[in-house]
Amino acid sequence: MHPGALRACDTLCDQAFGKRRWELECRIILGGVIWICCRCKDFHASWLRFCKGMAETKGMLQSPRNILILFLSIFLFAPAFSYAQNSTRSKIADYLSRKSYAISYSIFQGQPAPPQGLMPLLAHQAKWDAMARGDLNSQAPYLHFEKIDSSASEGGGGVARYRVVAAGVPENKVFAFGLWPAKSFVLDPASAYAKEDAAGQRDIYVNAQGLLMTRKPKPVEEESLKAADELEVMPATARAEPVRYLLESKDGEVQAFGTLVPHPAMEEDRGCRIEARIAQPASTALLLIMDGFPAKSKVSVVVESEGEVANAALTADANGHVVMADFPYVAGKAQGVVKATAEGRNCLPSVEVPWGPAAQPAAKTP
Repeated sequence: MHPGALRACDTLCDQAFGKRRWELECRIILGGVIWICCRCKDFHASWLRFCKGMAETKGMLQSPRNILILFLSIFLFAPAFSYAQNSTRSKIADYLSRKSYAISYSIFQGQPAPPQGLMPLLAHQAKWDAMARGDLNSQAPYLHFEKIDSSASEGGGGVARYRVVAAGVPENKVFAFGLWPAKSFVLDPASAYAKEDAAGQRDIYVNAQGLLMTRKPKPVEEESLKAADELEVMPATARAEPVRYLLESKDGEVQAFGTLVPHPAMEEDRGCRIEARIAQPASTALLLIMDGFPAKSKVSVVVESEGEVANAALTADANGHVVMADFPYVAGKAQGVVKATAEGRNCLPSVEVPWGPAAQPAAKTP
């Protein structure tokens, strides 16, 4: 293969599918007929049929006009096919990006704006959590976690063991189970299923109740919410630190998201709640999640950190839910404590969390 042609094909594939996101096989056959086909491993059957059809119809590619059509097809239609592809390792970011999910943020006067790319990342976290609550689609399955037991851990805390249930997930599919590795708080789809202790290398099944199991359920286990070979997770986390899990069918047709916060930083006042979740290392960015407010009502949020004060005026959604990001760092301070207060019509819940090196989350054991 001519080196220049190979480079051209690689460039085309990178632009169409995203560099390093796919295992690509690009081939160019030169000699009167040009065939360009960028094929992904385990790619969706429709796209494979398209590639094979183009390969079998070589006569179509003998004119410059038809070659142009092929290029346009790759650029315009490959992203749409990518949403239906079978590789679970590459779907998460795509799924979260299908519809925009913007969130507001607060920052103290005189502080720089958040780094480029950080707000979309925090919006992905918030959208994941919304899907884990069923807020975006009440009919979509989502994960919930049932505590089995807990044990003491180093430092005086505790590590709990949970079973995982995904009600509404079809039984006739094989699944993969992964997590957003929040140690770096960066969404890396390639590593979400990489850890064997997160069941990423195992096939996962569900019974009639949605209980996740590491083998196919026996008939007597179909209606049970506990089983000998149920999937269990044991996240070791700091206070306010979330762990985000994903169950996805191997054919890419079913996804169920879940967020688990073993040690929540949450306070309630007269039915209104405010929770702070660590969104970046050392709590330099937080998600503030508020619930229980009247639908479509105004919610005033006051954030205080080491003598600085910031205000935000937000509106609850139809479920009385509000979410925003906060950057608690203050000029001249390496660490501190941030207090967030949400004011509703008849409630005033507030929560405090430390930020800085002392607030660095614990290492995870999924």
